[in-house]
Amino acid sequence: MPKADLCCYQLGGDELAHKLGKSEARPSRATLRRSDVGLGCEVAGTMAPTGNSRQDVLNQLLERRAGATLDELVAAVGLSRTAVNQHLKTLESEGFVRRTTPRKTGGRPQHVYVLTEEGANRFPKQYSWFSKLLIQTLHEQMGEEQFSQYMYDLGVKLSADLIPRLVGKNRAERIAEIVKIMNETGFIARTLPPGDSEKLPRVECKNCVYHDLSKDYPEVCRFDIGFLSGLTGAEIDHEACMQRGGDGCRFRFRFP
Repeated sequence: MPKADLCCYQLGGDELAHKLGKSEARPSRATLRRSDVGLGCEVAGTMAPTGNSRQDVLNQLLERRAGATLDELVAAVGLSRTAVNQHLKTLESEGFVRRTTPRKTGGRPQHVYVLTEEGANRFPKQYSWFSKLLIQTLHEQMGEEQFSQYMYDLGVKLSADLIPRLVGKNRAERIAEIVKIMNETGFIARTLPPGDSEKLPRVECKNCVYHDLSKDYPEVCRFDIGFLSGLTGAEIDHEACMQRGGDGCRFRFRFP
């Protein structure tokens, strides 16, 4: 599954944000504080040294999004050229930093080092908090019934991009492929033997990738139902749910 699809499956962020339109979305029960957002540095001004010299180099590159030369980083973090250069080589090999076009300075041109997207992702992100805010706002605007249908439709919409992975497979093979897709998103899924008088395996998941969201908004589970139904063309029985006290989430497929 492409990364974009994985992100959409976990959050549905773009779709949810679009649904909000221009309405104002604010936390309804608390004032947003720095601790809520989980920042590990000062909100304003230069980041203070952390005691972790490699992280200090990353911090400086985060502040200087246009990039910095070796000399500029040496001056900012207070380490030797050799030490900073070694950190840059390590960070570059790990994919967190890259070199760009040399910049002319007072002496010889120096390479400019910039933070990569992967490097930027090492800093705190608040996808869970933001997702909950979107879900809360949609639930308030739509009401339970409409929101439940919206989550189902969102699951069906996402499934359309994955249909090519099921082409040419019989029903049992499709269910096996669906388990692979779910495991790619972190569900820890597996097939279970068919129940009495059934021919097809069921699917069990041991990890809910949006557990905190579905705890407060059980309609979120309809996303899974829509996703599975869209992939198989079957009606889905949600036989067990972790949020309802089950030891896992189990799904049974009922084909026409």
